[in-house]
Amino acid sequence: MSRSEFRYNKKRKHYAYLFKDIGTYRRNLILTSKATRLEHHKAKKNVKLQKHPNPKTNKVAYVIPIIYADNIDSFDIKILKWKFDKNDKRKIKRLKKRHKL
Repeated sequence: MSRSEFRYNKKRKHYAYLFKDIGTYRRNLILTSKATRLEHHKAKKNVKLQKHPNPKTNKVAYVIPIIYADNIDSFDIKILKWKFDKNDKRKIKRLKKRHKL
């Protein structure tokens, strides 16, 4: 079943975009404010968004291009009223199609 919402991921300590249900697990993409991430001592680039999904902030946002599957208990109860910019939706769609888990 599909889903489209933003919640805080308590396990990974970042905000996440949840987009697919698999039993008690949810597939999600992590939002961050850093341009690179360290992975086995090599810097990997994150995908930059045109606009932060939170309408109340003007900060730069990035998406980590890895799809995680976390239990529903690792997410906050509160659903955030965020949305992606028109130009960012295509980037997210490509990231979702990249990994077929």
